[in-house]
Amino acid sequence: MARINKRREEVIDRYLLRRCRESGFLCLKFVSPARGGVPDRLVITPTGTVFVEVKRPGGRLERRQHLMHAKLRRFGGKVHVVDNEAAVDELVVHLRRRGSAQFDQQK
Repeated sequence: MARINKRREEVIDRYLLRRCRESGFLCLKFVSPARGGVPDRLVITPTGTVFVEVKRPGGRLERRQHLMHAKLRRFGGKVHVVDNEAAVDELVVHLRRRGSAQFDQQK
């Protein structure tokens, strides 16, 4: 069962990568050997960087992931969790709008 769940997570991860590339965002795999619970991806846009945790559909965060996400947020990090293609689409739209709004403010 765990293998099937991991496979579903990989499908969402590949979709996130594709959507980020289409939007001109850099989507990097994030691995920290010394720290457990770090988010799976860093998404870098022209207006900022966010962490993204990819879960299988309906998947839940582990305790150590909750703790790490809370720590990242305390330090000002933006952490998003996606578990399906619709959530990825919403995130990409949000990141695009954020860029547009900041660009409009700079004019």
